[in-house]
Amino acid sequence: MTSAPIALLTDMVSAAAISTLSAARGLPNTVFFVSSRAALDRLFEPFDAERPWPGRLVAFYSDVIVPQHYLDAMSLEPVNIHPAPPDYPGRRALEFALRDGARSYGVTAHVMTLPVDSGPILSVQRFPITDGMTEEALRYLTWRAGFALMFGLMPTLAAELPLTPDPDLAWAERDCSEAAWRALHAETPA
Repeated sequence: MTSAPIALLTDMVSAAAISTLSAARGLPNTVFFVSSRAALDRLFEPFDAERPWPGRLVAFYSDVIVPQHYLDAMSLEPVNIHPAPPDYPGRRALEFALRDGARSYGVTAHVMTLPVDSGPILSVQRFPITDGMTEEALRYLTWRAGFALMFGLMPTLAAELPLTPDPDLAWAERDCSEAAWRALHAETPA
């Protein structure tokens, strides 16, 4: 029996680390790298809802928005590892958290849906923000937490089974998008 492939929509360094550690854990799935929207288009070109791609797409800290017709063309639910806790959906999450003076931060694994950062949440890994922590230190801890969450979920993501969201976890009703960040700065006098 062969295992379904996993396509990692991420940067090359993250894909290499994740695939190497997945192999070291003994996971039998073929893990490969999808670097961009163009690469995603090439991957899904022969597939659609009636002929779905036979694997799982996992976006890890990717800015690529996966179109609905690709989400519909997968046999296994796609997953996004979002570099923020559910309190901060959107691309500018870290900036909003720093502006808010958040005392904790983290990362979220969720089923990929549209709109972005709205799908059912699988797991969250949080960590404290200490007094005087720099933005660079917070980014580093976010990357560490993301890799830890990803490696913890790899056996689940590698299985050809439906995912089980955590019913106790939900997204906050706020907008941390690039547009919301620009609008906030447009309102703030210099």
